[in-house]
Amino acid sequence: MSDSLPVSAFIITLNEQDNIGACLDRLVEFDEVILVDSGSSDATLAIAEAYPNVKASFNAWPGFSEQKAHAMSLCQNEWVLNIDADEILTDDYLDELRRIVSEDKVDGLESNRTLYRWGRKPRHFGGDDRLIRLFRKSRAHYEARRVHESITVEGEIASTDATIIHNENLTFTQRVDKSNKYSQAKAEDKFEKGHRVSAITLFLIFPLTFLQVYVFKGHFLDGSGGLMTAMNASYYNFMKYAKLREMHRLAKIENAAQGSPRN
Repeated sequence: MSDSLPVSAFIITLNEQDNIGACLDRLVEFDEVILVDSGSSDATLAIAEAYPNVKASFNAWPGFSEQKAHAMSLCQNEWVLNIDADEILTDDYLDELRRIVSEDKVDGLESNRTLYRWGRKPRHFGGDDRLIRLFRKSRAHYEARRVHESITVEGEIASTDATIIHNENLTFTQRVDKSNKYSQAKAEDKFEKGHRVSAITLFLIFPLTFLQVYVFKGHFLDGSGGLMTAMNASYYNFMKYAKLREMHRLAKIENAAQGSPRN
């Protein structure tokens, strides 16, 4: 498209039929949208393929950083935008993106990401997340991590108050399941790096996380929703370190078994 934005958006997906349409509706001006799916069993791909600028492909799940790096490698443009399927670009953000790409003076753009759960912004003391989602492909790379991936951009980063909307429309059961999955991946990352956890840390991590999130970060302002957020955050941190400690225990048992004399 001759009048399209010279930007490649890239998205990784798995069973995002409830979100992907709203996300792609805001990307119709982009030259291309690279969508890498890891095996959706719902209508995610059927919905995505109805958009003429979407290029969908399959890649078996290697982890968050690796999947996003793979998706980025498929982008044809120098300017790229990473966006999740449950995120929506606001008008203000699109205006900033157009300006940054048109002026072509910096290497990335840091912006806000505003969380909404079921159409409502949770109440707490903290502000929005600050993330770099628009950047030059040649100046950026993902650090190898299974979860909580982040982009590293070399060069000058512009800043804006414009925001990306994050619609986390998950049930509490889904949020706990997600925390369990993410805690496993994070524990594996820490284990590979040789990190260890003491018994006292394991004992204190749950109450200290709850105190930090519920009281000091002000999630008590959000009623029962804030209580569930604080409990889930505490559960995530406890499970992360409990799994890490168990990995070291099992590795010790395995090493001892391998070193024992055979009869």
